[in-house]
Amino acid sequence: MSRRALALPSTKSAEPDDADKLEAGTEEEPAAARSAGVVASLTGADLSAPLTVQQLPTPYDVPETVTRPLNDQERGHLAACEQALHGFRKSVIVAGKALEVINRGRLYRETHTTFVEYLDDVWEIRKSQAYRMIEAWPVAALMSPIGDVNEGQARELRPVLQQYGQEAAVALYREVKELRGDRKVTAADLEEARAVLPPPKQLARPDQVRDVLTVAAAEGRAPRLAPPEPKVPAQARRRAPGGRRGRSQSGPGGRGRGGHRHPGGCRRPATADLRPDRRRDPRGRPAVRPGPG
Repeated sequence: MSRRALALPSTKSAEPDDADKLEAGTEEEPAAARSAGVVASLTGADLSAPLTVQQLPTPYDVPETVTRPLNDQERGHLAACEQALHGFRKSVIVAGKALEVINRGRLYRETHTTFVEYLDDVWEIRKSQAYRMIEAWPVAALMSPIGDVNEGQARELRPVLQQYGQEAAVALYREVKELRGDRKVTAADLEEARAVLPPPKQLARPDQVRDVLTVAAAEGRAPRLAPPEPKVPAQARRRAPGGRRGRSQSGPGGRGRGGHRHPGGCRRPATADLRPDRRRDPRGRPAVRPGPG
């Protein structure tokens, strides 16, 4: 049984030479290009939206001394580049879902015996990587209204989705983002948040996730979620209490200048202060120790 040809959008260029090359090379398109129609129909993704390398502007240098606002051309360049980056971050959802549909539907069976053979021959990716993408895409799609998640973040959120449900998983990701503030949310942050959750039966409502995480951060069980410590200027750190630079002259359990350690941190006078027989008179002779009476 021959493989059915896929109908692909026209990619012909306005230049006659390029058009001739495309027409002559239609039968030699790589498997990834031939599969574009399958991916688009299965995922519902508009594959014409992601920009190609040719559509992006040629890199150019602007001196650091230039401080003027962007002109219209530069704003257009920025919009195009950010669109390309946004499509790149969404790729985990599109690719993961496409791979799952191809695998579960055995859509590779006309050309390959197994899914692993198909992955290796067509896409040159490992089985483990493909299954990580398959496991990550439902989580990434669920979190997309809040923010884009990468494969590592999705891996930490997946157990929450499976054990606690969608609402709890969304609540956890949202609260971690809020507790982190301006700091970037990482997979380690989500792992720490997941570790302090109570068993599923003890979490009555998804909105309790915020209280659980807030308490855990305050008690030190989730230090990555605690508010950042205020930054102390370097000059203030170098100054000791009382306006003196360097180490304090005495403190709890410490040594005072000219004194000795004393239980409780109190400064004790030096030995010479306590033994008058060791004192000397103005001529340098030992002082006479006073007698009894």
